[in-house]
Amino acid sequence: MDRLNWNKRVKEFAPRSGAFLQSFEWGEFQASIGRRVERILVEDSRGVMLAQAVLLDLPLGQSYWQVSKGPLGNMPMPAMIRELAERLPVGSFVRVEPELAPKKTWKVKDVQPSVTSILDLTVGKEAIAAGMKPKTRYNIRLADKKGVTVRATAEPVIEDLDRLLEQTAVRDRFSLHPLLYYARMLEVMKGGEAVASLAFADYDGRPLAANVTIDFNGQRTYLHGASSNLHRNVMAPYALHQYLIDEAIDAGMTSYDFWGVAPVGASKKHSWAGITQFKLGFGGEIVVAPGTFDVPTNMIVYSLYRGSKLVQKMIKLMKRG
Repeated sequence: MDRLNWNKRVKEFAPRSGAFLQSFEWGEFQASIGRRVERILVEDSRGVMLAQAVLLDLPLGQSYWQVSKGPLGNMPMPAMIRELAERLPVGSFVRVEPELAPKKTWKVKDVQPSVTSILDLTVGKEAIAAGMKPKTRYNIRLADKKGVTVRATAEPVIEDLDRLLEQTAVRDRFSLHPLLYYARMLEVMKGGEAVASLAFADYDGRPLAANVTIDFNGQRTYLHGASSNLHRNVMAPYALHQYLIDEAIDAGMTSYDFWGVAPVGASKKHSWAGITQFKLGFGGEIVVAPGTFDVPTNMIVYSLYRGSKLVQKMIKLMKRG
């Protein structure tokens, strides 16, 4: 199926968050970094099922299929799961993120966020500003007063992004993709209907914050963010999000997905507590999806995989103890 028709079906059954992961352009990006991509469309008396699957490597020459924020469609979930298991060759299991929790599967740690905050852009700029927390509005005004400026780059300065990502990863203790991953995303997803963009917030001639966003189906998703250890008092990330929200409204988009917050009621010690407080300051609605599930297609290999994960978890707990 060609790009336009595939994206048309994705939009028809799009989830509230993360539809871009099933877009044709996202699949082309994944293929550009050497991954095998399969697109499946089944339409019969049971309904419609479509899924874009990416083959990922496991140790010892094994592999599995990842269907991020899918499968999509109106076919009964058990039938969708059976179709995927039968139609995706090679892999030892299929990892899915459907809108309804499937039965007879293994619930695993989220790959993509299952809880996020989505800002309704159709209410307009004034209503959005009124819905922000007072401290967020204050920090946006402070960034403007301090002289923070924002630039969207037609030709991404990937070295600046890399430098900011490295600082953020060390500070917030998370792992990064290789630099090629971000560079290829911005290169491959330039046109079409799913578009990746990079924007910076600058202060005193120096980039202090960067956001990678993806626009698809009327939704702008804040996919990756990074900020400098310097001049944190000028609140550059606030200015950057304000700019991106306003720009999305001006472009006629309908929602802004902050792409992941801590679950409602999570402890203040949750690893996402700080970023969640930042994101929720802009307002928005908490949207919850079932999460990530594994569908074994080779039970022997999958049992070994699960066992190795359990051993790794036990080792980490022993080290902490």
